Amino acid sequence: MKYNEVMSYYEKLSYNKINLGLERISKLLNELGSPDKGQKYIHIAGTNGKGSIANYTYNVLVDAGYKVGIYTSPYLLKMNEAIKAGSEFISDDDFARITSHVKSVIESSASLNKEGLTCFEILTTVAFLYFYERKCDFVILEVGLGGRLDATNVIEKPLVSVISKIGYDHVNILGNEIEDIAKEKAGIIKDNSLVVLSPQDFQAVPVLIKSYCDKHDASLNCVNKEEIFVHDSQNKLEQMFDYKNIKNLRIKLLGKHQVDNAATAIEVVLALKKYGFNIDNSNLVNGLINTRWQCRLELVSAKPKIFIDGAHNVDGINTVAEFFKTSFKGQKIKFIFGVLKDKNYKEMLDKIASISESILTVSPKNERALDAQTLSEAIKEYNIKTRACSSVEEAIDLVLSESVDSSIICICGSLYYVGEARNLIMQGDFNIK
Repeated sequence: MKYNEVMSYYEKLSYNKINLGLERISKLLNELGSPDKGQKYIHIAGTNGKGSIANYTYNVLVDAGYKVGIYTSPYLLKMNEAIKAGSEFISDDDFARITSHVKSVIESSASLNKEGLTCFEILTTVAFLYFYERKCDFVILEVGLGGRLDATNVIEKPLVSVISKIGYDHVNILGNEIEDIAKEKAGIIKDNSLVVLSPQDFQAVPVLIKSYCDKHDASLNCVNKEEIFVHDSQNKLEQMFDYKNIKNLRIKLLGKHQVDNAATAIEVVLALKKYGFNIDNSNLVNGLINTRWQCRLELVSAKPKIFIDGAHNVDGINTVAEFFKTSFKGQKIKFIFGVLKDKNYKEMLDKIASISESILTVSPKNERALDAQTLSEAIKEYNIKTRACSSVEEAIDLVLSESVDSSIICICGSLYYVGEARNLIMQGDFNIK
């Protein structure tokens, strides 16, 4: 199959179909010769921060001279973005070739044909095959949803299991209580492994994770907030901090939460060093400052200031709100906002209402999208200027027409539309600097 045919194949599978379980992907990988076996994995679960921790870790290991594979989701514009080895995303040719091979194996097996493999399971399988071909020194896997029954959890034992910040998301699948959600995330913990835990908002989470580690004779390494010292800085586009005995670390990713994510990546690296891998502090310094992560409080324009963030749940949008409250005290923000209908969008609006000058709404291109008009009607209850837009481009045009150089704009919400917004701004003919 050619690349466009492969993309049609994935579209027919429906990228958004959710059917958790390990049996289907296990069968498929066995048919393919078990390309998932024998790799050195770093496995990351959690509600928020997974992608940032993955990218920090990736850049530190690359700076240390290792060939690193990384698998993250969801992608922003192109499915290839989910799979990267070395310095480049998987090429169109390799993506089409490996997907075609996986498809042929599925179709030649009566049992696999009946299984109804999901798009995510097939994409994960393609990632395993690609990393095997590239002979990666390390492979970083970001969990798609939950952890215990996520397709990435088919791996036998990672070098390090990472649990990022846990909050309320996908409650219809993972459970309504934070303990239920944490149990699903903790499902990636394997026997006699090393586990790293990010700082948490809920006291129940560290207790539950420790109990899982004790059950599996796993060693738990928690990021200690008291060992993080953030330097005061007039530079709003960079953060400097110390962690433990490592001084003057700098990161370009914005928001206090990114310091926690960077500290988590440091703990991952310290855990890897216990295995004897050669990674020094200069690699940490270089890897952290070189990390970029699109659509995570990313500044894409200076005049007016335009930030883009894929804050798609309550915890994420609260982080965005806190960033603006502390970095731009007293200033009102012009928002473009779009979410999926299974999100707690009313509580998300509660978080940004007090700092909003206006909120334009859009419908993400997703079958689970909340209609822009419905979202706009909910915003009217806050007496905030709002309008439902028919497209992302219309929303950008409108917000810019009502802005001056000193305005602050935030495009946030579902990752299913913020990538499109970023692309329009970076490639479009807008009057911005």
